[in-house]
Amino acid sequence: MKSQVALKTKNVARTDGKIDVQISKVGFAVIGLSSCAIGLWAAASLLGGMVASGGPVALVINWFRAVVG
Repeated sequence: MKSQVALKTKNVARTDGKIDVQISKVGFAVIGLSSCAIGLWAAASLLGGMVASGGPVALVINWFRAVVG
């Protein structure tokens, strides 16, 4: 009587970092870049408003005129 032994082998691919860590890093980078772009756009809009109104004091005066009516 002969007996046979079956050996199970596993092939596992290992990476340097976990995929969820890599995804969170990319997510933080995207959120950071988006926030930076929005901040730059807001600063450019404020600067454009000041130039169009004649300076920072005129911008504040015109803003109060627009709000009050």
